[in-house]
Amino acid sequence: MNRNVLAAAAAVVLLGVAVVGGAAVTGVQAKKKLQAQPAEWQAQWPLLKVSAQKYEYGLFSSTNTMMLQLGCKTANPVSGITIRQRIKHGPLPGFSSFGAAVIDTEVVVPEAERKQFVELIGDKSPFTAHTVVGFGGSMNTQFSIPAINYKSAKGDQINWQGLTGEVRQSGASLRYEVATPGFSALGKDDKMSFDMRLSALRMRGEMNGTEGSFWMWPGTGDLDLAFFEMYATAAPERGMPPVKMTLNQLKASSENKRDKDLLSNSTKFSASGVINDVRVDKFELLSSVKRLHAPTYQRLIQRFMDTSAAACEMKQAVSPQVMLAQVQQDFGALLPFDPQYSVDKLAVEIDGKRAELSYSVGINGVTPADAQMPLQALAMTKAQLKGQVKLPVAWMEKAVTRFGNGPNTPQSDPATQAEMVSLMLAKFTNDGLIVREGDMISSQVSFDRGQLLVNGKPVNRAPQ
Repeated sequence: MNRNVLAAAAAVVLLGVAVVGGAAVTGVQAKKKLQAQPAEWQAQWPLLKVSAQKYEYGLFSSTNTMMLQLGCKTANPVSGITIRQRIKHGPLPGFSSFGAAVIDTEVVVPEAERKQFVELIGDKSPFTAHTVVGFGGSMNTQFSIPAINYKSAKGDQINWQGLTGEVRQSGASLRYEVATPGFSALGKDDKMSFDMRLSALRMRGEMNGTEGSFWMWPGTGDLDLAFFEMYATAAPERGMPPVKMTLNQLKASSENKRDKDLLSNSTKFSASGVINDVRVDKFELLSSVKRLHAPTYQRLIQRFMDTSAAACEMKQAVSPQVMLAQVQQDFGALLPFDPQYSVDKLAVEIDGKRAELSYSVGINGVTPADAQMPLQALAMTKAQLKGQVKLPVAWMEKAVTRFGNGPNTPQSDPATQAEMVSLMLAKFTNDGLIVREGDMISSQVSFDRGQLLVNGKPVNRAPQ
């Protein structure tokens, strides 16, 4: 026989052995990873329980089926969700690519509920995902939720144009991107009606972490929303005016930072639009949290989740007194690290005029022994508050003109309203509560070690 033929045959055999051996190894690795998933999920979400799991192992492919229980056990079968994962083992998963594994995931609709789902989303799975696993453990997952169309007999409607997303994970780094073209909802009952819609929503971000709750991992995220509209009206007998809000170009971003065990977060939000008949040229919000002790905060959040999970097995609710005592103990443990929350800027622009508000609230100088004191006593001795506001006088005049006599009473003469505003501002200025600067008014407030200051002056009793 020709040596080349023998060599080729040997190469094919060796390749086949390598593929089979590699499939066995990657198949075992995939099995270990997928079987460990439920424990990882439950560490993050205690109310998510795996009621059953079945792994059918094959040399080149396997199937993992899980039954998930959301929340407390009930007799309602909808509370249970079945997830099926079909795994193709590497090194040549499905003999169509190169990698450790390819996993196709879907939510399986129970036969008893299939008709209801078909009416909502057609003959599709409520959730599907395609994951490619690299040899180094990296994963790239693309997922989707189909469009949903619902209409009740009384006229309620929900229309969602579906959602798509991608998650890339490599080592401790996780990147995600999610988008939906639009969503709308219409509802009405004997008390009120509402109509809400949004379009072009996109979220993306990056996180870095492997331990603890994922919401405490360092990272960044942002959200863009092209359009949001809501219109709500109440029944006439409730005496409430209708509310119509339209917002355009909503943008939000958030960043988590961690310095050893101290966590900080900053959040930004901006938009423009119309609220009833008031056009808001610009709305900006910048807020932050500083010096939050991550391990202690983790315990606080975990206590809430564990208590909720434990309550499912109890015949009576958790005592509010016991819960409050536990929360105070965990919250008090945060205070020696001088945590602070602040609205660094809240700005609104209307008709070319701008108003700004900012404040910060914190606890400083608390020792572990102090943390055992009642929170009210701690607030009086250790809390610090600083705030300031600045707004146009014209806005005060418009507010008094529109609401001075109540929303359902006729407006009085504009000259009378202007005089009323002038007298009111003069009194507040004389009392030291505000400072008048041309067509703007401002005020500063601070509270430190039990002393309240307004515009730098102590307030020991109500102004005369």
